[in-house]
Amino acid sequence: MAPSSDLSVPTGSTVDVSVILAGLVTYPASMVIKEPLPGNEILPETPCYSFLIENKAKEKKVLFDLGLVKAWKKKLPPVVLDQIASINGELTIQKDVADHLLEANVPLESIDGIIWSHHHMDHVGDPSLFPSSTSLIVGPGFKSNKMTFPGYPKNPDAIVSDDAYHGREIIELDFPTSSLEIGGFPAIDYFGDGSFFLLYTKGHTHDHLSGLARTSENKFVFLGGDIAHHAGEFRPSPQQPLPDEIHPSPLDKNPFDPQLPPLSVCPGSVIEKLYPRKETHPDYRTTPFYEPNPLMSASQLDALAALEKLQTFDACAKVFVIIAHDVELKDFLPYFPNKINNWDTAGYEPFVKWRFLKDFLQTVA
Repeated sequence: MAPSSDLSVPTGSTVDVSVILAGLVTYPASMVIKEPLPGNEILPETPCYSFLIENKAKEKKVLFDLGLVKAWKKKLPPVVLDQIASINGELTIQKDVADHLLEANVPLESIDGIIWSHHHMDHVGDPSLFPSSTSLIVGPGFKSNKMTFPGYPKNPDAIVSDDAYHGREIIELDFPTSSLEIGGFPAIDYFGDGSFFLLYTKGHTHDHLSGLARTSENKFVFLGGDIAHHAGEFRPSPQQPLPDEIHPSPLDKNPFDPQLPPLSVCPGSVIEKLYPRKETHPDYRTTPFYEPNPLMSASQLDALAALEKLQTFDACAKVFVIIAHDVELKDFLPYFPNKINNWDTAGYEPFVKWRFLKDFLQTVA
């Protein structure tokens, strides 16, 4: 892909976007990242984001992902519970997404649809808490895959509970019927007014979806799901090289002397020392820090292709990329019932873009 930050999106209306913190997960980095750096073997308390998308013009509301289910020990299929135990995973969730909505006086009946980016347990939440009038929107191949449909216990091979489907319409998206493409991804104009697009971003799973929400006339939030698990999988890139200096510095400590105040600007000399793959990738300024673990990809080829396309969105000044488990956003974003439509004027994106570099501070000589 030629270096470019250009992105063509059809014109349209806008939606309001709110972020719901729907639980925390702790798990080994090696599950999702190939060769994590020493000292970064565990991804601790990574967030699981859910998004409320509201189209006021059409009086429609949808949720993109539901995060964790509060009653996970009771409701997750045994095979999923065994997987969590085998990796010493930790799940922390105080409220289901439904609880967050009700506490903010948002009737569950007002939610027209739940969109699953994909079928993994830290994204599906508990749709059974929503009325049957709430549709479930899933990606291609969902209904024909034995891991996803029907659900457990009706289907002993499923990793999704069957009560998610009871009494509700399940809409499996058909991208081949759509001629729309955005950033190289097949796309569907969900509300039909250019305000919210669903993109087919397969790779991590066969049914993986991402979202592109228009928050103002020419600004968007990219809802990545698990297209990546760590920002270092798509940053830096040919479209967005590492800068000579990063301001404000992403490092919490002075790498030359921890007793000194933190650096206000992170110089290129520090960044170069942080880069883990200099020997195999000498152009560290344009090559991502990490690669995804192929064992966590339904297709590693598709997963890498999706990451390459994501880099165009990430390098575009009119797009704010949020992956589902970006820990650097956890203590920085305003959560529901607040909205993030002002992300561009609030300065969220430049502040957090390179903060993942602080994870590698301890590798600096």
